Amino acid sequence: MKKEISLNNLNIYLICFLPISLFVGTLISNLTIIIIVFFYLLVCFKEKNFYFLKDYNFRFLIIIYLYLIYNAIFIAENNESIIRAFGFIRFILLAYAISFYLNKNENKIIKFWSFIFLIVSIDLMLEYFNGQNILGFSANYPGRLAGFTGDELKIGGYYFGFIFLALSYFNNFNKKLFFILLITFLITSLLIGERSNFLKITLMCFIFVFVVYKKPFYKKFLAFVIFALISIFIIINSPVLKSKFYHHIFKDVIQLFKEEKLNKENLIKKNNYFRHYNDALVIFKDNVWYGVGLKKFRYEKNVATTHPHQTHFELLSELGLIGYILILSNIIFLLWRRKYLKNNFYKIGSILFLVATLIPLLPSGSFFTSYTATIFWINYSLLINYKQNA
Repeated sequence: MKKEISLNNLNIYLICFLPISLFVGTLISNLTIIIIVFFYLLVCFKEKNFYFLKDYNFRFLIIIYLYLIYNAIFIAENNESIIRAFGFIRFILLAYAISFYLNKNENKIIKFWSFIFLIVSIDLMLEYFNGQNILGFSANYPGRLAGFTGDELKIGGYYFGFIFLALSYFNNFNKKLFFILLITFLITSLLIGERSNFLKITLMCFIFVFVVYKKPFYKKFLAFVIFALISIFIIINSPVLKSKFYHHIFKDVIQLFKEEKLNKENLIKKNNYFRHYNDALVIFKDNVWYGVGLKKFRYEKNVATTHPHQTHFELLSELGLIGYILILSNIIFLLWRRKYLKNNFYKIGSILFLVATLIPLLPSGSFFTSYTATIFWINYSLLINYKQNA
C-alpha cells in the first residue's frame, strides 16, 4: 500500500513537472511522458482496473491510432512516419493518466502549473524590458520573445496552451486579482510577438469573460477597453509589432485592392502562410482519401517547410479526408459530451483551447510534434471521463 501511494505521489510530481520539461527539451519531455504512462499503467495493473478500456472515447482514439499506423506503413512508407505513428500511443495514455491524477489532486496539479505560468509571464516581461530573460536567453528574431524556450522561439504555443487553465485557477484563488492578471497575461501574449497565438488567446479570453464569467458587464467591458488601449499604444510605438499587426495583415491586402490585383495568386505571393496553405490543398487534391502520409508534407512538391503551419491543412494533406474526419469527429464528440459543464472553469478553459486550436486559417504549429502534442493532450485530459466522476 505504501509503495502504491509512493508511486501515485511520484506520478503527481512528474505531472506537475511536465510543463517545465517542455522547456528543457524534447528528450526530457518525452522521457517524462513515458515514465508517467509506465507508472500509471503499473497502478492500473496493481489495482486490476484498466477502466479506460471500456471508455468509448478511448476506443475512438485507438481507431485513430490504428489509422495513423496504417497510414504511416502503407501510405507514407517512411521510417520516421512509422516511428512517430507507433509512438503516438504515449499521448493517448498520457491524457488518461493526467485525467486519473487530476481526479485525485486537481487543485494541486493545476495550482503548480498556474504558478509556473505566472513565473513564465514575469520572465517574458523582464525579457521585453531588459533584452534577455532571467537565464540570459534572448530572441534572435526582431519583435519576438524567447522566454525559457530559447532559440526555438516556441513560448507562444506554451502561453496559448496554459493561459486559460491559469486564469481559471487564479479566478478561484483570488477573484479580485482576476482582471489585473487577465490584462497582464493578454499584454504579455502581445509582447511575445506571435500574431496567431495572440489572436487566438484574445478571442477565447473575450468569450471566457463575456459569455462564461459572471461579473457585472461594466467591469468586463472596462477590462477589455484598458487592454485595447494599452495594446494599441504598444503596437503604435513598436515598429516591428506595427509591421506585424498592420502592414503584414492589412496594408498588403489594401494595396492589392487599390491596384485591383486582389486575387489568389497575388495573396500567395505576398504571404508565406497562404503559400503553405495552397501547397497543402494541392497535395490534398492529389491524395484525397489518405493524404500523402504522416510527416510527408515536407517531401512533396518541393515545399519550403516541414508542415503547412495550420492544423486543418496539415491533417488534410498528410492524413487525407479519412484521417481528418476521424480526428475532428473525436474532438467534436469530446466537446459535445462536455456541453453541460457550467461552473468548472478548468474544463471550460480546456474547451476554449481546443476550440481555438480548430480556428480555420490562423497559423499553428504541427499537430504531431512532441511539443505541440504534449500541450494539446494536457488540455484534452481535463475533458476525459474518469470512471463515473467526470
